[in-house]
Amino acid sequence: MRAAIFWSTIAIASTAAVAAAAAENLKGTYSFVGTQVCLVAPGGFKQDSNGNFTIPIGATNLSLLTNEGLVFYHGDGTGEARHTFVTIVPAPSAFGEAVSAGTISYSFTYAAEGDRAYRMAAKPGTFQGMLNAGPNAGQQFTIEGESRLFRVSDDRKKITVAIDKPFVQKITFSGSPGVPVPRVCTSISNQSLLDESVDTVGKSR
Repeated sequence: MRAAIFWSTIAIASTAAVAAAAAENLKGTYSFVGTQVCLVAPGGFKQDSNGNFTIPIGATNLSLLTNEGLVFYHGDGTGEARHTFVTIVPAPSAFGEAVSAGTISYSFTYAAEGDRAYRMAAKPGTFQGMLNAGPNAGQQFTIEGESRLFRVSDDRKKITVAIDKPFVQKITFSGSPGVPVPRVCTSISNQSLLDESVDTVGKSR
């Protein structure tokens, strides 16, 4: 009985080690699709009873977004992403309804956090976007505070990603430099392995 328990423990430990290595050594090009909903509050957010900044101050609007693109994992705990998006601000909205679209790119790091879970954080200053459609077409924007949780399958072919806790992001548009707009978002996406090599912009495979 003790021997069975011993080998069972070894098997569980080995499985966990394989899962950890799967993400820590993650390398390749992945396609992804996802959706996101954001509550935008130009006046900012105040804390709830648990200290989370979740209560908007003043007027708000809701933005709905779908995106698709590519994610590149370098095999050393870092990566890059680039994607396109379409976003809609539906009625009723305190700031008017709108449809916009554009592109985003950023670099990120990730570290282990729990069972098959890894925390991704965008590298400061790398999150860059461009609006190519909509009322603000032509403007560039940056985002601060991007963080998500992802889980990797043992064979590294599938990755699920989500914003798993509320936090305030700040988005700044080139048309209003120095005036970041706070928002709180929820997001989910799925990634699928396309190629075990990495082919990022300006780099050969």
